[in-house]
Amino acid sequence: MQDNNVIETREEGILLDNRPIGVMDSGVGGLTVLKEITKILPNESYIFIGDQANLPYGQKSSETVKKLTKRIADYMVEQNVKMFVIACNTATAAAYEYLKKILSIPVIGVIEPGAEMAVEASKSDQIGVIATNGTVRSGDYERLIKAHNPNAVVSSLGCPEFVTMVEQGLAGTVEAQVAVNNRLAWFMDKPIDTLVMGCTHFPILRQEIKNVVGNDVTLVDPGIATAQQVLAYLKSHQALTDNQSHSERKFYTTGNPVDFSKIADKLLGTPISAVQLDI
Repeated sequence: MQDNNVIETREEGILLDNRPIGVMDSGVGGLTVLKEITKILPNESYIFIGDQANLPYGQKSSETVKKLTKRIADYMVEQNVKMFVIACNTATAAAYEYLKKILSIPVIGVIEPGAEMAVEASKSDQIGVIATNGTVRSGDYERLIKAHNPNAVVSSLGCPEFVTMVEQGLAGTVEAQVAVNNRLAWFMDKPIDTLVMGCTHFPILRQEIKNVVGNDVTLVDPGIATAQQVLAYLKSHQALTDNQSHSERKFYTTGNPVDFSKIADKLLGTPISAVQLDI
């Protein structure tokens, strides 16, 4: 049966798909990815889910994260999304390959786009990665970076406290800067020229990170590369929306919607209303 949201224009024979794009994260960090996607695809509709009730993902087992991510994916499929974007590095590491195989819709993760972007940015082949402990344990960034550049030297560091600071709204505070200073001191004897912010929460601490590593180190935000991949996929599969004036953006959290909205408002630069989701 044909979906009424998928239409064909008579003039050009081009398929268009007005179904929303589903985006998920363990909390608010994935909004940095959503923000990048909406910059280049402003007419699309979106459903965002932040799984704050189960935060942080980075301290959980890979199997647990896979189950948590699948339940969100199943809900997104029920909402008739046309694509599922895993805007969480830990969830991507744990569930991306699995969900690609079992879901009937395309799945986009954040790690491979980020790894490719890092290889392109580095001139010295010395690349740093900061992420959750779960993402670091997976070794996915190092594996994918080396797949694109076998000469790359990858230095990976788990920074789980960064996630907590962002979720508590501490970005931009002295407390956050001190914590970033202390953690990133680990890189001081490593000659990196590129640093991957391998958790979608971390771009929110971009200034604090830049203050430590300096202007000679390029910061890579996988959310930017992920947005480009979303655009490329929808274009190549003729699945862009034809909506020019009526796009919808729905925000859900498994945690406290008031707390979610406070941080989301700051990140997106516009007031949003979040609904609590019990799944």
